[in-house]
Amino acid sequence: MKGGFAMLLKDYIVYWYQTYRSPKQQRTTQIAMENLIKNHIVASKLGEMELSEITTRDIQEFLTNEFLHGKKLKLKNLDLRGEPLSAHTITKLRQLLIAMFRQAVREEFVIKNVAENTEPISIPWHDSPIFTPEIQRKFLAAVSGHRFYVAYILLFYLGCRRGEVLGLAWDAVDFRHNTIKIRQTLIMENGSVTLKQTTKTKSSLRTIPIPMEIKAMLAEWRKQQREESRQPGYKNEYNLVFANKDGSPHNPAYFSRNFKAMVKKLDFCSDALHVHSARHSWATNMVQLGIGITDIQAVGGWSRPDTLLNIYAHTVKDSQRKALKKLYKELT
Repeated sequence: MKGGFAMLLKDYIVYWYQTYRSPKQQRTTQIAMENLIKNHIVASKLGEMELSEITTRDIQEFLTNEFLHGKKLKLKNLDLRGEPLSAHTITKLRQLLIAMFRQAVREEFVIKNVAENTEPISIPWHDSPIFTPEIQRKFLAAVSGHRFYVAYILLFYLGCRRGEVLGLAWDAVDFRHNTIKIRQTLIMENGSVTLKQTTKTKSSLRTIPIPMEIKAMLAEWRKQQREESRQPGYKNEYNLVFANKDGSPHNPAYFSRNFKAMVKKLDFCSDALHVHSARHSWATNMVQLGIGITDIQAVGGWSRPDTLLNIYAHTVKDSQRKALKKLYKELT
């Protein structure tokens, strides 16, 4: 209690998120976080508790209950037990509560951060689906005549995100210095295609060197687009590298569905593969080629190297093992 009135957790977390977190995030992230807070924290019994009276045990019980029965969005009564939530979602809930209580300590609503002492829910390890080098080559050969072929090339060989590829403008392609600049991203916001002038994180703003082969592909694609621009009604308002035949931006969801459709069409591809698998494949291949984590982080636009290490720890260990074997053979 502060200033003679009780502050409920559900009220404080909304205030905290809107004040300290939301302004720094993209709209897609904001929507996901707002839904997480609304559906799992605000709507919970924990949310009805006074901030200063909450204990570590209260939060641990909340996390455990959510882990076991938290998926209850379709239930009319939130007190009913639902299906289990994923360990990833529980981790996000715990991180939100830790960060929120940290600010509550600074603002003297509570004496200590009781969320920090909770036990994390372990996330079971599983390999993300990737294209092996052989499958990648076969996939790209099969789609070489497709309208999205050059866009796919940027996914597979530069490690770009979907929104970064679809948001790439010709102004950001430097044919003289053989680079592309990632400065904006194309997303779906409130059901509409929206171009954001800032990418996912500060480190996502980057300049990527491009091989001569990719430069040549982009040059050929620009010629095709210039032919299309002569058609009546053509309007590429944002000067996008990848646009519809009338110049309008691509719908990111359609781009993903189209990629998935191509995967399903080819019998040598696993159905588990999707558009983001191309980025996973790129990072995995870079690690296996012995490229340093900091270089992969810089080109791929990850915010922190430890994030990359956590995702690709298994691949890094395999790569290190192969490197040591190679060293031993070379020196013995």
